[in-house]
Amino acid sequence: MDTIGTDPLTRIRNRIDALDADMHRLLIERSAIIDELIRIKGTSTPGAAFRPGREADMMRRIVMRHEGRLPLASVEHIWREIITVFTAMQAPFSVIAGPSDDPLVMRDMVRFYFGFSIGIETVESEEAALNMLAKRENRLAVLSLRDDTPWWRMLEDESGPKIFARFPFLLSPERRDLPPVYIAGPPLQDQPDADIGLYSLNVEGGALVAAVERFGGIVSLRSGAAALVELPQASSIEELAEEIGSTGGTLKAASRVGGFADPIDIFCGDAA
Repeated sequence: MDTIGTDPLTRIRNRIDALDADMHRLLIERSAIIDELIRIKGTSTPGAAFRPGREADMMRRIVMRHEGRLPLASVEHIWREIITVFTAMQAPFSVIAGPSDDPLVMRDMVRFYFGFSIGIETVESEEAALNMLAKRENRLAVLSLRDDTPWWRMLEDESGPKIFARFPFLLSPERRDLPPVYIAGPPLQDQPDADIGLYSLNVEGGALVAAVERFGGIVSLRSGAAALVELPQASSIEELAEEIGSTGGTLKAASRVGGFADPIDIFCGDAA
């Protein structure tokens, strides 16, 4: 305990010890709440336990109230470790990591977002990752934005796996060069109101990139007539089809293969 005669360094260490004890106590308290949540809601499957929309809202609140010298990326990593552990308490899961131009960066990203308590399995193709994901619902797949083959067409089945997140979610200056990845998982029990819809398109002719950019979207991947497109929710596929038609092309088919929360761009001040 602090006393009048205690030196300043000891008082600081005592304060740190007290804060550490408080943080530990709060984690234990959070764990007890998760037990109650499982009992009430029965979140025993990943599709019921994953809440990407809620996670995005929580991260936005963290960004808004953050201050001081503690790096925000460190806070995000600690927070995601906590979220992963408590999600796995509700519904145990593992991660399948698809191929990457830099396997070490891919593994670092998986560990950053999912922590060190989750099993990771590496596969040689996006198709292999999605095949494994379709067979067992207690897995997530981390997919690089590579277009060697139109692997995203495997997500067109309405009842099958879907993409529900894109990382990095927090775009800070020191992490801006990290390659983006998609996170795919089993169908979610509670579908979030995603900011961005993800669509698998079959397009013949025309100027697809210009048409998509007209609505503030991007062509994420393309392989021949197949394309993976990110489109803001305010826009519709019907409007996009008309725009593609105005450039001399034809939208032959379109399937929604996921959606996700708009990333927070710290560098551009989006969190202000």
